[in-house]
Amino acid sequence: MRKILSYRLVLITLPFFLNSAQAQPDRFAYAVTALNKGGSEWVALRKLDTRAGEFGSTLLKMTDSSVAAIAYDRKSNRLYYVPMNKDQLRCVNLSTMTTYRVSGQSFSKAGNYAFQAASPITRLVIAPDDYGYTITNDGNHLIRFTTTGTPVLTDLGDLVDDPLNKEMTIHNPCANAGGDIIADDAGYLYLISASNRVFKVNIKTRMTSFLATISGLPQQFTTNGAAVDADGKLIVSGSMYSNGYFIVDPSTWNALPSPANLQIYGSADLANSNVLLTKSPATGVLLINKSPEKPDKIKVFPDPILYDEVNIQLNELPPGNYTIQLTNVLGRKVMQQKAIITGPSQTEIMYIPGYTAQGFYYIRILNEKNIVVGTQKLAVARRW
Repeated sequence: MRKILSYRLVLITLPFFLNSAQAQPDRFAYAVTALNKGGSEWVALRKLDTRAGEFGSTLLKMTDSSVAAIAYDRKSNRLYYVPMNKDQLRCVNLSTMTTYRVSGQSFSKAGNYAFQAASPITRLVIAPDDYGYTITNDGNHLIRFTTTGTPVLTDLGDLVDDPLNKEMTIHNPCANAGGDIIADDAGYLYLISASNRVFKVNIKTRMTSFLATISGLPQQFTTNGAAVDADGKLIVSGSMYSNGYFIVDPSTWNALPSPANLQIYGSADLANSNVLLTKSPATGVLLINKSPEKPDKIKVFPDPILYDEVNIQLNELPPGNYTIQLTNVLGRKVMQQKAIITGPSQTEIMYIPGYTAQGFYYIRILNEKNIVVGTQKLAVARRW
């Protein structure tokens, strides 16, 4: 009888866990538009209802000059922004609609570069780690700022091209200028440039992969704002496109027009607290007292590799002979070595030659039957 009741509890409760795991808190996005339709001064802060596809009335005239980028911090109910052609971070307290400037700091000072009015900060995001981020148009500076107390700006360094990027390098300021940034739930940023190109950036390693050019957009459309709706889809807006915004499926990067509505403005930027969901949803199986998961079979460190060796920790593998392979993202073997497992946990060292190209790789563990029993991603980012 107890067993029957236990399974009934799982069946009733499981859908709740699945739905709540995928829930996104914001059914809106903040938008920077012109005060009037067809205008070109991006100073009006509005809310975009992403369910109805409708822009609300002006909440605040933000500054005397156009706004280049905004980012929403849901925890503090603050909106960070950067004026066009200004090298300064500013903030709106959305509870009181008061604004203030972050004095004594600037993006160029943090990054130790010369600020040029023709190359402003045009994209911002607040990630799940509670830091704000921006990327300069040339890809040479990933700049982070704190969101507690007085913001502190820190340059994390230049982005590193995935070798597969080739001509789609992130260091092309003409092709990759402007646009906006969103975040996911796994430590990645997604830069969508004004030319509708999508790049995925690992915050820790700064490794950057070109993913796609968004399809289905009008020929002259430029992505200026980006956010994530409550259903996990990407929404993009154009500052000079006032016929609507577009909804992008991140699994295909194909765009479809938003529902037609009279209350539509061109938007220079969008922001909310939603993120792209990449992790598997919770299943609720803990309700039937499933034992805790065993440790990962493979752990690699350091990650990224800055020099010539990586430690590979092997856990809970049956004793026996194994092969450790390093493969590229296409699955091609780069190198391999043998290992003999004698205990529940042991660490092997793999030496990776200095001529190995920077980029993403995979560590694969194969047993005696040549069956893959574990895989772990690895970034190679040389320090020279």
